[in-house]
Amino acid sequence: MRVQVAPCERYRLRVTTWGSGAPPHAIVLPGISADWRGLAPQIRTLRHLGWTVHVVDLPGFALRPALKASDANVLQLADYVGRVVTGLAIPPALVLGHSLGGGVAMHLAIRHPELVSGLALIAPVGLGVSLHWIYKLYCVPLLGRALLRPSALSASAIRRVLVGSRRRNDARFIARLVRHGLAGRQRTLSARAIIWANQPRRWRKARALLPGGEQLGIRIDGPLTKLSTIPTLVLWGDEDRVISASDARRCKELPLAQVHIARGVGHSLPLEVPAWANDHLAKFVSALTRPEKRAA
Repeated sequence: MRVQVAPCERYRLRVTTWGSGAPPHAIVLPGISADWRGLAPQIRTLRHLGWTVHVVDLPGFALRPALKASDANVLQLADYVGRVVTGLAIPPALVLGHSLGGGVAMHLAIRHPELVSGLALIAPVGLGVSLHWIYKLYCVPLLGRALLRPSALSASAIRRVLVGSRRRNDARFIARLVRHGLAGRQRTLSARAIIWANQPRRWRKARALLPGGEQLGIRIDGPLTKLSTIPTLVLWGDEDRVISASDARRCKELPLAQVHIARGVGHSLPLEVPAWANDHLAKFVSALTRPEKRAA
């Protein structure tokens, strides 16, 4: 494992790489306030299959300074990742993203298609309209500031929001997620910046307060035609309380997309059902690299 620091305007992005540096390459984008541990089983699977894996932490989450709201639009985040990938001379890669990381991955593929050879999206933001109801409260300035303060997730909050019925009563698993919780002023400020920067604009803010309006500021509007030539794997849990699995319906617009829904699974799918997720991921990347092998 090696860690690099990639300067990008006023920020420094941490890039953690496993592997020899030889192709094929994968870029991993964790969810908001998460790190590589939230996708550790998938990283190990890619490594065992011979991939070079680069985990890119979004600006403000691993290294100072904290992300500012003026720089935190999802399009800007995709551009930051694109500049880092280009600067490190990483060839076209599979981009694996969870939650916010999945939304950034899609925008990266739209804005910088030359950098992306495939997408693996786990419960990505940006396809539908609904987020967990508390997102509305986060967007109210004074209330959001009070709610979005440095604090670690409790076991009860994890059971209630992040985990499906399969693992909800698994005390050791819940304790592991509590240990993974990342609390700190810098991360909190960066998460707050992303939430506030991706609110709907002007009159659409009122719509965001109604049921199903939470993703209006971050959603990919219109047909997903710019992703139609990119092989895509979509994994979701049917008990996801953060981003509804019903959002996966939009993936029907993608001719090269595979969609799989896990039963009894919540938003922490990569860790809740690692064997299930890794089986689908392994089959997907095998097909992704097959033309490359034939050409060799």
